[in-house]
Amino acid sequence: MRILIFFLLSLGLVCGYGIAANFTEDFSKSKIGEDWVAVDEPAELLNDKGPSSWVINNGPINGGALNQSSNIWGDVGDVVALGTFCIYDKMEWVNFDLSFEMLANDNDGTGFVWGWKDRTNHYRFFTMIDAGNPGGAAGAEGDPGKAPWSLIEKRTGDKRPYYKTLKVVREAAYQQGALTTFRVVVQDGKFQVYSNGDLIIEASDPSYAGGKIGFTLYAQSGNFFDNIELIDQGSAVEHNSKIVSTWGLLKSSIYK
Repeated sequence: MRILIFFLLSLGLVCGYGIAANFTEDFSKSKIGEDWVAVDEPAELLNDKGPSSWVINNGPINGGALNQSSNIWGDVGDVVALGTFCIYDKMEWVNFDLSFEMLANDNDGTGFVWGWKDRTNHYRFFTMIDAGNPGGAAGAEGDPGKAPWSLIEKRTGDKRPYYKTLKVVREAAYQQGALTTFRVVVQDGKFQVYSNGDLIIEASDPSYAGGKIGFTLYAQSGNFFDNIELIDQGSAVEHNSKIVSTWGLLKSSIYK
């Protein structure tokens, strides 16, 4: 029996120790730099080089909220909307059903990222109101042109067009100064985004393999995110404790 338990737990350790993990966040206890990590695009890709200013404070949404107040934006030439990210650093998800609240005091680019492996390997839902701002992946099929628009994109690297546009609709998914509830459903490489209960956009990518989640902004000074609720619908991986907890189980099973 001990040998069987050892084998099964060892297999879990090698394969990443997937765990079912629902997640809620009201920003009452989390800290920037620990639970959430800010990531800016490199200075050479930006016009307003920032840096970003991600903090957790009280705002127009009840209680603490994730807030970004810097006007950081790029790319140089203002062709593709780039800026800053804030990533939840302690877990990866594959399939999930997530909702969150957002309030923007500005009318520029705001969005959500998933499948995050790093800055040049992730997916984003992005939406823009200001008609003076750029579209998505420049020159690519589905380039939305000037805002307003909403799109789903896959990051391709550090050279223009930076993202591959998977789908675009020519309407924004939020109103400036109004509380918006977003829902993002990710299931086996199929993506759906809802705004205040209405399906706004959907796309798919068969190469999707899961990753971290977070938020992204372009020239959006005064943006708040709060009240995240994620229902895990697939295998999640907890980064900071998976090896320690698994090895603890192994030892207790072997030496009991």
